[in-house]
Amino acid sequence: MKYRLMFSDYDGTFGVGTEIDVESVAAVKEFEQKGGKFVICTGRMYCSIIKTCRKYGLKGLVISYQGAMINEIETGKTVLSGGVPQNLALSVFNDMEKEGMQPIAEIDDVLYYDYESDLIKTYEKIGDVNMRKIPDVIEFVKNTERPFLKVCGVCEIEKTKFLTEKFAEKYKGKLIINNGAPYLVEAVNPAYTKGNAVRFIAKRYGIPLKEVIAIGDSTNDLELVGGPWRGVAVGDGSEELKKVTDEVTVPYKSHPVKTILEKYCL
Repeated sequence: MKYRLMFSDYDGTFGVGTEIDVESVAAVKEFEQKGGKFVICTGRMYCSIIKTCRKYGLKGLVISYQGAMINEIETGKTVLSGGVPQNLALSVFNDMEKEGMQPIAEIDDVLYYDYESDLIKTYEKIGDVNMRKIPDVIEFVKNTERPFLKVCGVCEIEKTKFLTEKFAEKYKGKLIINNGAPYLVEAVNPAYTKGNAVRFIAKRYGIPLKEVIAIGDSTNDLELVGGPWRGVAVGDGSEELKKVTDEVTVPYKSHPVKTILEKYCL
């Protein structure tokens, strides 16, 4: 077994919605039976990913909010939690509102929004998401001093790249700006990224980084696959992501997680 610890993004890499193909799940369980550790690392909320993990009998740890929260699957115990400081969150939300975006605040594993939209309807369809409609997201942020697990803004797909670059330049060194979906611009604390979550868990398990492999498909996986471990991009994933990985594997429909496990770990 070349790699004893594998991290995988969820949507577009390991599963879609609440479904994971049975072949990939079987490969993960075989990997674990041989002593390997498998960890989902997603931008999703904890409440959105945990039932899927339990549905398929996954064990160990799960990373949510792009690294801002790590929990034990079996017990639900939180082993790490962080986020974007209130002052920075407020600044980003104000900028998003000026750009005509819909701000979405995520704190305490609850998604706060102030009007209905296609994205909100998508979350509602997924189910198992703690959502709360409030009068005004900006006012809510002003009156909440705790860190926000994730800061999100919804925009037209054709504006995503421009706004991502604009915010990345403004908040350089303070926040990481990326995209969990084509219509989302997201801000995360550099101290609580997918990459730092990999480091935290590898240390917790006592596994050296040279024995770690990670796979993803989107720009919010840049930290996940771009560290000092083996990084893999899904074949039909982001072109930007492919530039920082060690290899590009098969497209999502061809079971990339199963493919990589069979290549290196089974």
